[in-house]
Amino acid sequence: MRMMYLDTNVIVSCVDERDPNHDRARGLLSRLKGEKVVSKLTLVELTAVFSRAGLQEPIPLALFSIKSVGAKIVDVDFEEVLKRALSYAVELRLRTLDLLHVAISKTIECRGFATLDEDIVKRARDMGERLGIEVVTA
Repeated sequence: MRMMYLDTNVIVSCVDERDPNHDRARGLLSRLKGEKVVSKLTLVELTAVFSRAGLQEPIPLALFSIKSVGAKIVDVDFEEVLKRALSYAVELRLRTLDLLHVAISKTIECRGFATLDEDIVKRARDMGERLGIEVVTA
């Protein structure tokens, strides 16, 4: 089965009905095939987003958000992720969290990366050619 890594922005936009990308995120999720996965980095990032927004109980809310989009958290060797991220940094020129998510998706052998992030979308060709990861967006 093909695994699809969900970028954090897809989850945030999907669960927040007032987010300007809400409809795009919902449409993107409805088109995805295969198993949807995230990492513990996604859990940390969602918890930080919800905490900064002043929401109560951000950790349970982050876990619920992941579940609500039909994704599961997969374990990953973060030592391997950091090695990959370091090697991809020069090639992809992405922000740190984006780079880490891309490295995670490669480490767990995802074939797709769902995102609304324009910087990642701009690197779609490089990600496909160099990493074998298809960037999927709305």
